[in-house]
Amino acid sequence: MKIANKYYALEINDATGEILSFRGITGYDYIEKPSPLVRLQLLNSAGKRTEVQSGNCAAMQKKGNLLTIRYAQMGGLPIAVTATVAFDSSPFLRFRLSLENKSDLRTESVCYPMVVIKNRLSPDGFKLFWPAMEGAEITDVNFRTELMSHADGTVYPVKGWQGVYPGACSMQFMAYYNGEHGMYFASHDASGNYKLIEWQPEERGIRLLQQVYADSGNDFVYTYDVVLGTFAGDWYNAAEIYREWITSSPLLDFPKLRENPDLPDWLTEPLTVITFPVRGTHDTDNMKSEHYYPYEKCLPFVEKYEKYFGNRQMVLLMHWEGTAPWMPPYVWAPYGDKASFDALERAIHERGNLLGLYCSGLGWTQKGLYVDYNREEDFARQGFADCVQVGPTQEVLHTTTCNHIRVGYELCPACQKVKQLAAEEAAKIAEGTDIDYLQFFDQNLGGNTYACYSHNHGHPPVPGAWTATESADIAEKMRAEFYKRHPDKKMLIGCEAAACEPLLNNMRFNDIRYNLNFMYGVPVPAYNYVFGEYVCNYMGNHTAATRLLDTKLYPDNIFYRTAYSFAQGDVLTFMLKNDGKVNWEWNVPWDDDNEPDQEEYLRFCKELNDFRNGILFDALRFGRMEKPAPVSCGKYIEKVGRKDLVRVYDEVVRTRFVTENGDDFSLFVNFNRRPVSVALRGKTDGMLFCSPSDTGNVLSGNECVLELPPHSAFVLKSKGKKI
Repeated sequence: MKIANKYYALEINDATGEILSFRGITGYDYIEKPSPLVRLQLLNSAGKRTEVQSGNCAAMQKKGNLLTIRYAQMGGLPIAVTATVAFDSSPFLRFRLSLENKSDLRTESVCYPMVVIKNRLSPDGFKLFWPAMEGAEITDVNFRTELMSHADGTVYPVKGWQGVYPGACSMQFMAYYNGEHGMYFASHDASGNYKLIEWQPEERGIRLLQQVYADSGNDFVYTYDVVLGTFAGDWYNAAEIYREWITSSPLLDFPKLRENPDLPDWLTEPLTVITFPVRGTHDTDNMKSEHYYPYEKCLPFVEKYEKYFGNRQMVLLMHWEGTAPWMPPYVWAPYGDKASFDALERAIHERGNLLGLYCSGLGWTQKGLYVDYNREEDFARQGFADCVQVGPTQEVLHTTTCNHIRVGYELCPACQKVKQLAAEEAAKIAEGTDIDYLQFFDQNLGGNTYACYSHNHGHPPVPGAWTATESADIAEKMRAEFYKRHPDKKMLIGCEAAACEPLLNNMRFNDIRYNLNFMYGVPVPAYNYVFGEYVCNYMGNHTAATRLLDTKLYPDNIFYRTAYSFAQGDVLTFMLKNDGKVNWEWNVPWDDDNEPDQEEYLRFCKELNDFRNGILFDALRFGRMEKPAPVSCGKYIEKVGRKDLVRVYDEVVRTRFVTENGDDFSLFVNFNRRPVSVALRGKTDGMLFCSPSDTGNVLSGNECVLELPPHSAFVLKSKGKKI
């Protein structure tokens, strides 16, 4: 069976429904090998998992613009599946499925359609876009093979940075492309159903997963389209397809930043973030309190950064909890002398600055591995064993999140006792101090919880859309506690990594983690491309950014990460070490013999921040990101671990924003310690700003070349279409 138009040609096996080939506009076939069209995961009464795949079709019919494929006995079981493929003159095929399960096995998840693409990945060839941690471009499967485990189709217990949506995967689309043409693969699901948006190496190919969990019961019906299509270009063009869909969906049915009266003014005012540990020096250090305790010891450095950047500081404390480090759920009272903490809060606010606190999410700690901390008796006495997330067999396993720091479990947000606990912790903080921001959902990437299969919590016995609904309810209950005690204050609660789609409206200021994509490939600013008009995030503590990266060999990496954050519109963040100096990232021990060039780095950051607060004020807060115009520039290469494992970046970070009135800004940032040049292809017509204080010079002509000094930024302003 063939379905074709001017954009694509899909060939399906008449006997099995397997996708044999899928060709794009150039005739290139993206498919490596046929694969069963449908895969089901089923659970027996004891929770043991069985996997079945489609075989021969019972019937296949093409009528009008709809292909219908029926399977009568999936895996030899009384499970009937009807799969449809809708098509028209557009570049996109739309897949839906319904199944009737009369077996004694419960439907856990459905993966349809099953697609295995060719593994032609390389820095100069094909790339795979994956929407994990704000967006990653995969150029070599060996990054993940060596640095982080691949997903295996299960979601319990938590497996690090797995591609769970809504969660670490904040969006639902993937793409495979070479810069000229590509394949788009997405779930256009406005209900935010729980999924694995994942990929796995398979022989010479890569299996792409759009695997949805069936929380509605044994019978399951897709209420949304899984979209397979073709496009010209790269990840920007794929993201534009997704943005066009989601901006018309209920998932974004709330105000953008510019028109939202429920957000605090400071969110879009000039701001930088400084963060540091009250105890210890980094994530897994001892909990000595000699550098930033008593709390007032940080005040000279707060004032230093305030004066240097000329704007407010968000002072974001780490390891401040009386239970530090990272021992959820209990955080209050703060470590040590409460009077000292109160003095810090007053002093910060007296100067017009802001105070925020890191927490560690919806977990339960049984005991700490770095400090003398034990809640095993409380766990038993208060009955929280009935509230932890459990697996398909109803087994209770320790969480793998921060298990190098603590032993514990994940709590299920559907349990009323968990909701009450989170609200009570918020009430304690709100009663005990006057903070401006709480990064509570740390460890809960994207703000969502992890999988729970409990039969006793009142939710369906498999993960589903309910997880994000319950997490949102907790966030709102916590905000309500702050509002009761500070009715004139607009308090924000945030999470680790950018908020996933169903939680965007609940969490507008978050600790982004695109740096985690260094373990998979190269970050790309897809999240801000799609959602930048709705949220304002901060650069974050960049934990693990230097994993397997020698900072002595690649000291410009911190300049690259800062340039990247600035160029995608984030609030700059400084992870402080001793004496208020900047460290490479949160999880690196303090070393005065190996630290960033303090003077040069802060000078660079001030230049970027002055651009943000100057000519780019509207663009980086309220503008819409667009695909940059094509240029020619050199490459920056970092070797990682093995000699054949490298990250390759453009040596100039580039983005582009269009504002409401039609101003078009192209950003060029040189993060290198040497000058670089950028050749602008085609005709250029605009005003070039070579510094924040520059009044601008006309730049017009064909094939213009920009010469950027070391650690510098240029902005090209032209007139475009209004948004």
